[in-house]
Amino acid sequence: MSERNITLREPQVCDLCGRRIQVGETCRMIRDDFMPGVRFFEHFRCPAKGPATGRPNSPKPSNP
Repeated sequence: MSERNITLREPQVCDLCGRRIQVGETCRMIRDDFMPGVRFFEHFRCPAKGPATGRPNSPKPSNP
């Protein structure tokens, strides 16, 4: 996965907290290397959850 810090030209929804990221706001865009059409957007600091720490849709480790 590749990560870039971008300034939005159109509004997006944060994949971590579900809130809207406004036009002109700087955010993190994560793109899947194997499926380039799949992109995730997240705030640098989510208003509902604090600082962004994980990747969206990351699998949870299972306990044996």
